[in-house]
Amino acid sequence: ELTQREREVLALMAEGLSNRAIAARLFVTERTVEAHVTQVFQKLDLPASGASHRRVLAVLAYLRAGG
Repeated sequence: ELTQREREVLALMAEGLSNRAIAARLFVTERTVEAHVTQVFQKLDLPASGASHRRVLAVLAYLRAGG
């Protein structure tokens, strides 16, 4: 289960925002956003792969869940 902050980060990813833009919107550091994104990828079981783009897959999972 994603935390509230992880869901917020994922929703902003779905809007197409970069990590820098997400950090500015949430008033946190880029490093904090990167940590949340990493947790989202892990919790959604999206391992690093040269064949797929995890950010897109995470957003698709968000949308399928009713985002």
